[in-house]
Amino acid sequence: MRVKDLASDRSAAGLPDLSLIVLAQDPEAVAANEQLNRVVARQYLVRTLRAVQKLSKEHPQDPAPAAVRDLLDSMDVDAALRWALRPEVTGWTWRSEAATADPARLLRLLADITAYDPAAAAASVRLDGPKTAAGRRSPGAPVPVITGTGPDQGSLLLQWASEGDEKALRLDPAHAHAFASRLQEAADILAAVWPEGLAMAATDIRAFAALGGHRGLQPLNFSVHGLRGLVLTSERPAYMLAQTLVHEATHQRFSGVLDCVSLVRNPKATHYSPFVDAERPLGHILHGILSFINDTYAARRYESTESDPVELARLERYLLRKTGQLRTAEKNLLEVAEPTPAGERLIAGCREAISRLNRE
Repeated sequence: MRVKDLASDRSAAGLPDLSLIVLAQDPEAVAANEQLNRVVARQYLVRTLRAVQKLSKEHPQDPAPAAVRDLLDSMDVDAALRWALRPEVTGWTWRSEAATADPARLLRLLADITAYDPAAAAASVRLDGPKTAAGRRSPGAPVPVITGTGPDQGSLLLQWASEGDEKALRLDPAHAHAFASRLQEAADILAAVWPEGLAMAATDIRAFAALGGHRGLQPLNFSVHGLRGLVLTSERPAYMLAQTLVHEATHQRFSGVLDCVSLVRNPKATHYSPFVDAERPLGHILHGILSFINDTYAARRYESTESDPVELARLERYLLRKTGQLRTAEKNLLEVAEPTPAGERLIAGCREAISRLNRE
């Protein structure tokens, strides 16, 4: 791929109608999310290339920038865009843009991420694939489980992911396969009850890492804005992990939107968020609204297949609580937000999805 190849790339068409990417209800929504993902990837690829070019000029003898150029030259545009949105690459890109970035360290990190091969992971999860002529879904591309040990390496990515309060686990191959199997069960549930939701998640998720299960059935999962596509989660029952897949995929999706366009004219404004029972900026409230729309919709789709009365009661309580929180969050957002045109479309999609959840 050459830089000039991007000029004719279809991602230059720009963002889709953002109301479509709120909730996957049909193939149009899935296609809109694919277009959004492509636009975000294009932006990251340009940012990465600029940072690499700067390092190349400042340190012409270092082999790392040339290795990146050679790697990208061997790819077509689609492969280059996929590479640019890998979490270890976006993590490097964010660090390269920091005012305090150390060029020598950036060059060492660049060599590490260029050498890293997710395909060598000890365990992986297949999230989705296109429908076959018979209406079945073929397996999608494998999503690696980052263990930090063995042939998949990933130590750098695990280190970056653990910079917050929760530390990602280093897994031996046996535990990595067990973790991947539980996630695969969750993906299979989504394939059965909400294939469009799984298709959206397959676009947005690029890697998994495990967290300790010390909260039991309570959700313990998160994403990091600068590590695009990486989802960290503890193990829970498969249907709960199915909710986690779409919940965290939506965080990834919305982070991509925020990278591309302003949604409100008053981003520093705050209001009460019922999801965390605290005052939060509007962007955080929108993150919660979008992710819990999808989380709640997945729970509702699964509910019709559950026969265990204990689990049904749990689901009913959950749905009642989350739909109530979504109504409150919507009201609070509308009270203070000053949306841009793009924000108006996204909020319109949120309002329609919340209305649908309360009707069903």
